[in-house]
Amino acid sequence: MYLYNLNVKQSLFLHHMNKIYSFFLGLAILFLAQNLLAQNDPSKRRNGMGGGPPAKILSGTILDKGDNKPLEFATISIISARNNELVNGTITDETGKFSLKVRGRKFTVKVEFISYEPYVSDPITLEKGQQAFDLGNIYLSPQGVELEGVEIRAEKSETQFTLDKRVFNVGKDLANRGGSAEDILDNVPSVTVDIEGTVSLRGSEGVRILVDGKPSSLVNMDNANGLRSIPANMIDKVEVITNPSARYEAEGMAGIINIVLKKDQGNGFNGAIDLTLGYPSQYGISANLNYRKGKLNWFANYGLNYRSNPGGGFTYQETTQGDDLYILNLDRDILRSGLNNSIRFGADYFVNDKEQLTASFVYRLGDEDNLGTLVYDDYLNSFDSQGYLNQTVRTDDEFEDELNQEYSLNYTRKFSNKEHKLNARVQYTERSESEASDLSETFALNGENPQESLKQYSKNDEGYNTLLFQVDYVHPLGKDHKWETGLRSSLRDVRNDFFVGEIIGSDTMDIEGLVNDFFYNEDIHAGYFIYGNTFSNFSYQLGLRSEYSNIKTELRDSGEDGKNSTEYINLFPSGHLNYAFDESNSWQISYSRRVRRPRFWDLNPFFTFSDNRNFFSGNPLVQPQFTDSYEISNIKIWEKFNLTSSLFYRVTQSSIQRLLIADIAEGTTLRVPLNIGNIYDLGVDINTSFRGLKWLRLDGNFSIFRNQLKVNTAEVENSVFDYYRIVREYQGDQNSFFEQYSSSFNNSETITWNGRLTARISLGESDIQLRGNYRGPRVSAQGRWDPVGSLNLGWSRDFLKKKMTLTLSVRDLFNSRKRRGTTEFDNFYQYSEFQWRSRQASLTASYRINQKKKRGPSRTGGGQSDGGEF
Repeated sequence: MYLYNLNVKQSLFLHHMNKIYSFFLGLAILFLAQNLLAQNDPSKRRNGMGGGPPAKILSGTILDKGDNKPLEFATISIISARNNELVNGTITDETGKFSLKVRGRKFTVKVEFISYEPYVSDPITLEKGQQAFDLGNIYLSPQGVELEGVEIRAEKSETQFTLDKRVFNVGKDLANRGGSAEDILDNVPSVTVDIEGTVSLRGSEGVRILVDGKPSSLVNMDNANGLRSIPANMIDKVEVITNPSARYEAEGMAGIINIVLKKDQGNGFNGAIDLTLGYPSQYGISANLNYRKGKLNWFANYGLNYRSNPGGGFTYQETTQGDDLYILNLDRDILRSGLNNSIRFGADYFVNDKEQLTASFVYRLGDEDNLGTLVYDDYLNSFDSQGYLNQTVRTDDEFEDELNQEYSLNYTRKFSNKEHKLNARVQYTERSESEASDLSETFALNGENPQESLKQYSKNDEGYNTLLFQVDYVHPLGKDHKWETGLRSSLRDVRNDFFVGEIIGSDTMDIEGLVNDFFYNEDIHAGYFIYGNTFSNFSYQLGLRSEYSNIKTELRDSGEDGKNSTEYINLFPSGHLNYAFDESNSWQISYSRRVRRPRFWDLNPFFTFSDNRNFFSGNPLVQPQFTDSYEISNIKIWEKFNLTSSLFYRVTQSSIQRLLIADIAEGTTLRVPLNIGNIYDLGVDINTSFRGLKWLRLDGNFSIFRNQLKVNTAEVENSVFDYYRIVREYQGDQNSFFEQYSSSFNNSETITWNGRLTARISLGESDIQLRGNYRGPRVSAQGRWDPVGSLNLGWSRDFLKKKMTLTLSVRDLFNSRKRRGTTEFDNFYQYSEFQWRSRQASLTASYRINQKKKRGPSRTGGGQSDGGEF
C-alpha cells in the first residue's frame, strides 16, 4: 500500500498554501462584506437593536401534542402584520420555553420544528402600553400520523420532478434494498449504468457524481468501484440536474448526479438498522443513527458488506494477414469478491437559530480478492477442428486493499431574510490503494498436454489526496430578485507506481516498458456570479463561471520526455428562463456550457495486464472536451398524474472516446482514449407518474434521441500516430505504422431510445414492485452495441407494529443484462458478449428505532422537492 512520506506531505502543503492565498483573501473580503451588510440591516433596528419604541416581551412554551413533552430547539418567527416581513426570531430551550423582544403591536407567530406540522397563530394585537404577552402552551403535531381522523401523508413519492432537477427517493424502491449505489443509479429516470459500471445520463457518459453535494472519497475517480461499495441503505435520495447553472462546478458534460446520504435532525435518538442476505454470496449490515439534544445533532452511517459476484463472457475475433485468417475464441470467467466497510460520522452544531457548523468524517476500507480465468483458443483459416492450433489458459489472482479517509467542515449562516445566506466548506480527502496480481499461463498444442509456459507478477500502488475550499453567498435584492457569488479551489495530487515482472526459475526480473512511476497534479480554481429576477409569471437567472485549470503529468522514469503540462482558463455561462401559468404548469428554457476533463486513468499510459492480448491504456496527450447544452422543459401536475417533458440538444467538441487499435502482426488490440471529433445529440426525455388507484402506482421514463458523430479522420490518425510515437516510442514513419496497425474512425449516426417502467402494487399488508429496463442499440465510430433489457422484482411487508420491514428483491430476474457488441474495420472483426454480474437475489430486514414508517404518496404524485442545494 502506497503511503506518502512526511516530507512529500509538507512540501505539498506549502505548495497548496501559496496557490490558495488569493482564495482566502477573497473569503475574508466576503465575510467583511457580510458583517457590514448585517450592521446596516434595517431589520436589526426593528428587532430591538436600534432606536424606536420600547420592546415588548413575548413568551410561551412549545410541547408535543402526543405526549406533552417539551420540544427543545423549535424555531419561533415573529411576522409583522404591516408588511408580512420577519422582524425577529429565537429558539426554545430544554424546557420548550422561549422569550424574545418584539417591537410594534400587531404581528403573527410561526413555530416550526422538524418532523412536526408548523403552527401559525391568529393575528396578535397588543394593548397600548402592554409590556409583556404570554402565549401559554403551544402544541405541535408530528407529521405522518392520523390527526382527528384525517391521515396526514408525509412520505414523498418515489420520484419527484421540478424544472431544474428530479429527485429519486430511495426508501420507496423495493428492488434496490440490499443493493448498492450502482443499483440505485441504474433505476433512476434518465440514468443508465452499463455492464462495467459506467454511468450515463441521457445516453452520455460525461456525468459528474457527487455525494452530499461535493466530491467524495466514497466515489472513486473511476466512479464504478466506489459506487459498488456504498450500500443502498445508506442513501436517502438521488438528485439529477441535467442543465446545471454557474453555481455548480463545470465538470460533467451530461449533467450532475448528487447522492444524498441519510441524516436526520429529529429530537432525541432515532435510526434504522438493516440486515441483508443474498445469493450469490452477499452478507451485509448497515445502520443509520441520529441523536439530537440541545444544540448538537450527532449522525452516523455504517455499512459492512461482503459480496461474491461471478461474471464473464466471450470474444470472437478475426484478423486477416495476407492470405491467412487468424481466429481467436476467448472465454472469460471472473469471480469478484470483497469485504467493504464504510463509516460516516459527524455532528451539526447549531450556534444559534441562524448559524450552523457541521463536521464529518468518512472512512472506507476495502479488501478484495478477484480471480480471472481467460481461455484462448487459436484457429487458422477455419473455426473448426481442422483449423484448431492451440489453447492458452491465463489466470490472474488479484488482491486489492483500499483505504479512503475524508474530513470536512461546513459553516452556514442565514440572515433575517431566509434567502440571504452564506455557506463555506473545507474538505480534505486521502486515498491509498494497493493491487497485487499473480499471473500464470499454460500452453497446450492442439489443446493437449498443457504445460506451464509463463509466470508473472504485477504490483500497482496508487495514492491521492485532494484539498477542497468552497464559499457561496446569496443576497436577495428586495422581494423579487437576488444575486449570488462564490469561489472554489480544488487541489489534487495522484501518484501511481506500477511494474510487471516475470518469474524464470528462481529468478525474477522486471519487464522493460512496464515499470514506471506516474504522477498527476490537477489544480482548479473557480469563481462565479449569478443574477436572478422575477416579474409577473416570469423568472430568469443568468450566470457566468470562470475556471482556471492547471494539469501536469509525469512519467518519472522517462525523464523530460515523460512530462506533460496543460494550463487553460475557460468561461462557462448559463441561463434559465421560467414561465409559470399556475402552480401546476410551468415551462423553462435553459442553457449551460460544460467540460469533461481527462481523468487520471484517461491520462495514465500503463497497460492493463490481466489480458495479454487485449489491452487498455491511458493517453497523456488527450485534451478536454466541451459541451454546449440547450433544453426546453415543461412540468404539468394533475391531481393523480404528472408529466415532465424535455427537449434537449447538446454539441460536444473534441469528444473523448476509447478507440480500438489492432496490431495485425502481433494479434493484439489496444483501447486508448482519443479526441475523435464532434458529437451532436438531439432528443426528448419524458417522465410520468400515476397515483390514480389506491392499490397501484406507476412511474415511467422514456428517452429517444439521435446521436451523430462527425470524425476528422486525418486529425484522429495523427493523434494515434503521436500517441505511439511519443508514449510508446514507435520509431517508424506514419505510413509504415498503419501498415502494421489497423483501425477505423467513421462518422456515425444512430436513433435509439431508453425506457423504464415501474409498477408498485399494494396487496393488503404487502407491496409488490416490478421494474422493466430497456436500453436500445447504439452505433459508434467503430461498430455497434446490441440492445439490453432487464426486469427487477421486489416484495415487502411490515411486521412488529410497522417497526420492521422485510424486503425480498431480485435484480435482473431473467439474467439478461449482458453487453453485446461488434467492432469491424479493415482486416479486423470482433464480436463480444460480457456480463459483469449475474442475477442477484437478496432478503433485507429493516428495523426502525423511534421512527414512524411514513405512508402513502404525496397528493400530486410528484410534487416539488427542495432537494437540497450544493
